[in-house]
Amino acid sequence: MDQAPSATSVREPSFEEIFTLSLDLLCIGGLDGYFKRVNPAFEQAFGYSSQELLSRPFLDFVHPHDRARSRDAFEQLIHGQEIGLLENRNVRADGSTLWLEWSARPVPGEPIFYGAGHDIGDRKRSEGQLRRAKEIVEASRDELRVLAEEQAGLRRVATLVARRVSPTEILDAVAVEAARLLGADLALLERYESDGGATILASRGEVASHLPAGTRITVDPETVVGRVLDSGSAIRVADYADVPGHWASVAREGGVRSAVGAPITVEGRLWGVMIVASAGDQRLPLDTTDRLAEFAELLATAIANTESRTQLTESRARVVAEGDEARRRVVRDLHDGAQQRLVHTIVTLKLAQRELRDREPAGALVAEALVQAEQANAELRELAHGILPSVLSRGGLGAGVDALVSRIDLAVALEVTDERFPPAIEAAAYFVVAEALTNVVKHSRAERAEVMATANDGVLHVEVRDDGVGGAITDGAGLVGLDDRVAAFGGRLRVESPPGGGTLVAAALPLPV
Repeated sequence: MDQAPSATSVREPSFEEIFTLSLDLLCIGGLDGYFKRVNPAFEQAFGYSSQELLSRPFLDFVHPHDRARSRDAFEQLIHGQEIGLLENRNVRADGSTLWLEWSARPVPGEPIFYGAGHDIGDRKRSEGQLRRAKEIVEASRDELRVLAEEQAGLRRVATLVARRVSPTEILDAVAVEAARLLGADLALLERYESDGGATILASRGEVASHLPAGTRITVDPETVVGRVLDSGSAIRVADYADVPGHWASVAREGGVRSAVGAPITVEGRLWGVMIVASAGDQRLPLDTTDRLAEFAELLATAIANTESRTQLTESRARVVAEGDEARRRVVRDLHDGAQQRLVHTIVTLKLAQRELRDREPAGALVAEALVQAEQANAELRELAHGILPSVLSRGGLGAGVDALVSRIDLAVALEVTDERFPPAIEAAAYFVVAEALTNVVKHSRAERAEVMATANDGVLHVEVRDDGVGGAITDGAGLVGLDDRVAAFGGRLRVESPPGGGTLVAAALPLPV
């Protein structure tokens, strides 16, 4: 019976068979730099015949970008060192790239080495796709970060708008956010004026002192301001070194190197320009133009709201100022007309009373008329004082509050500045104090009150505090009227009146620059 061959009797494949049938690229190379033998897989991968492969130095088939690294590896073989793993690009017969991973070992005592390689093109393509995907993800992450920063800046500005802070604070915040978002050394917000010039409304950054807020400028056609006005689109000036004009010179003195401006359009008209600039040797990145244009477009709504509020505030301020001026005219008319006539009547009645001293009935009538005339004069004086005290016009807020406190039966501690302010602001502050103290006397059952009025950082702060029962009705006609009057000047009124904790009436009135 036939027996199966034993394991030891199975013929092992020969070197020739392995070399010929292997799917890996196998070769025998010489230390002279030429292939001595290559297998069929090698020929197929390169697209050359074995004769072509053996006739040229093997480094000729290596991609030029990887030739130096491959030459260094060949030097290792010459010095008897193995090559563990070497990745390099090679060039096929059709000019396409062949990525291979090599290992090689020199043969001791002989001028040859054995080499084996396999195609890693699929892996390299996958790595390339993964790398590109990562780059896309990173780019998307950067875009999302920029978008998040823009949205955070817009939220901060919108919060200020919602809190009804002054237009100056809002416009300052716009400049701050633009400088922060774009990493600029200078940010300017300018409004175009009807006379062809422009006004700097906000200025922030390291070189802002050369171009402060409130500065009126002429619009030089070669500057960012002029070019945005002319084109209505975002403009980049790469280097201010050769830009002509006075304001370009001022910018250079401040260290400005490059600048980008984007138009701000409000209700369909070119309202102004947002500018960011770099200083020193730095230039703004190329994407700054698009980013600033997008940011300015998003800010246009907040600026439009601020502009509308400014116009409304100015209109209300004019109405209040006209009302106060009308009150002053009434006071003057009362003093110069009705009060003078009453005073004359009182003097005449006193003279008549002296002449009629012995005529009882007539004397009694004259005495009664005198009492009525004196009472009418006192009431008329009080009425005139309540409309707008003349001492306020003559002596300012401090004198007006002193006169007011002297007429009430309450201990009042005063800390009121002697500084003079525009008449409309003094009148607004006076009425805050007058209404608050009237409420203290009438409703609070307080034993004492404090009045404070100080000016800090362009704002007049007025506070009236008492130690009464609190619980003030904040929507009453008096306080609502005060809120309207304060708001007319872009200010804010705050009332705190917890039950049992006294009452605080505080007003912040922005002072004109």
